[in-house]
Amino acid sequence: MFFFKINNKKFESSESKLTGKDLLNIADLTPVEEFELLYKINEKGFTPIQLDEEVNLKTAGIEAYRARPYKKLLIKVDGKPYEVEECFMTPIEIMKLSGINSDRNYLKEVRKGDVEVTYEDDVEHKIAITKNSCFVSCEIEERIECVIVNGKPKDWSKETISFEEVVILAYGKVSTDPNVIYTVNYINGVPSKPEGSMLKGDIISVKNKMIFNVTETNKS
Repeated sequence: MFFFKINNKKFESSESKLTGKDLLNIADLTPVEEFELLYKINEKGFTPIQLDEEVNLKTAGIEAYRARPYKKLLIKVDGKPYEVEECFMTPIEIMKLSGINSDRNYLKEVRKGDVEVTYEDDVEHKIAITKNSCFVSCEIEERIECVIVNGKPKDWSKETISFEEVVILAYGKVSTDPNVIYTVNYINGVPSKPEGSMLKGDIISVKNKMIFNVTETNKS
């Protein structure tokens, strides 16, 4: 099996020698005539690969290929058209483009024959974008019941939580002592930022059973 990447997305082929058309078809970039395929010749530039030009995957670097549309592509999200210049986009990037909250929604791609492909559990999937790409947004059906703070479940039903509220869940109150410092880190968060840290005044979206680790230190 031979591997190659186009725009940093990995593909494989049982054949070592392929044409430019073959590479684009494997990457699902169709019609192939609407895309330019490039091969990296050095750190400074690329050279075009013609559709009927043959390349040898045995000698080409795995990350040697780039593809781009000859002109902007028009995709549809919830029935509205949007222009894009990328050959591959993640569901989060598509939702950001169309103003959809990716923390409370996920995407479905509607393909030929009304075949639906859901990306609810794969928000970082690189989707091949063509002029026929069509997407619909769906609300995430999740009931927020609790968050985990310092290893203990804490009742919580709101869609957002503040830095101060996390500290109160951990210690019962926020100290007014200027020497007391709180550190808040989290994992298992919403799709747009599944892990990170919070600072005083921050408010973030909540996912059910989101995990927080809160520490209290005294500078005095």
